[in-house]
Amino acid sequence: MTKKSTRIVGTYKILPEDVSIKPATIKERIIKALPEDMKVTASGERPIAFGMVALVVDINFEEQDGLQDHLESILEKVEGVSEIEALQLFRL
Repeated sequence: MTKKSTRIVGTYKILPEDVSIKPATIKERIIKALPEDMKVTASGERPIAFGMVALVVDINFEEQDGLQDHLESILEKVEGVSEIEALQLFRL
């Protein structure tokens, strides 16, 4: 019997570098940047201030040492991303 791997869903708030960068644009860039075993499962927008809108995404990935750090490194490198904040993590 093979052991099924545990999956994690991480919710991240992602701030754009500039008010002109739309959350939908950042979401598409994130989807393209993620490896095949990581998936955006939900997303939304959260107004911040002065017209700035953050993207909030749920990303599903395997529970494995170092994988959360790897995911956050990918998110930080996406074009147009100013900063990221992990809001919550939970096991499925």
